[in-house]
Amino acid sequence: MIIRIDGIEIEVIRKRIKNMHLHVERDGRVYVSAPMRTAAGTIEEFVRANTDWIRKSLDRYKSMPQAPERRYESGETVFVLGREYPLTFVPGRGCRFFIKEGAAYLIMPPQSTAEERTAYMRGVYRAVLTEQTERLFPKWERITGLHAREVRTKYMKTRWGTCNSSAKRIWLSLQLAQHPVRCIEYVILHELVHFWEQNHGPRFKAHMDRFMPDWREVKKELNKPLGSVM
Repeated sequence: MIIRIDGIEIEVIRKRIKNMHLHVERDGRVYVSAPMRTAAGTIEEFVRANTDWIRKSLDRYKSMPQAPERRYESGETVFVLGREYPLTFVPGRGCRFFIKEGAAYLIMPPQSTAEERTAYMRGVYRAVLTEQTERLFPKWERITGLHAREVRTKYMKTRWGTCNSSAKRIWLSLQLAQHPVRCIEYVILHELVHFWEQNHGPRFKAHMDRFMPDWREVKKELNKPLGSVM
């Protein structure tokens, strides 16, 4: 369901939750999560009461510098677990990515396109992120006492992670592989805590404070632009 208020398009998503919540994504998408049986008029009234906040959020994201599209050519840089590496593209047979002496190398056929290189690098990032999650999830499950039945990774343009609390399933964004390990830990904890609290209210924040007192600083670090996109 889509509603338009004061020129702003808002997607309405109905969930099994108790309260309504507004979200503004970095790509300009706005949506409101609402309880299943909330009347359309009540949702519209809620959105209208928060239009100033929506516009400020949209303006903030518009003012952020946009990262250039990646082609994975020599002269670009890549980020792996928070470290920046100058990239050298090496024409050759097969596909290989490796880091040596502070520099990154991508070997692929000379006729490979930017789309093919991007697809291959997403596979590289998936392997990096999978290795980290296999190590970090048991740690945070022990700390919190919460357990995920399934953890998956996928390319997500506007979210670092998402979860299905009833199925105990967590999805993590491939882009996390570019960021420091501490940022990956923050997202893992964030999604685990959603098994308890589906919103970001006081109880959610209290749990985050208990398990990771500096989570707000880590969140800010995670949301700083790296200067590259996948």
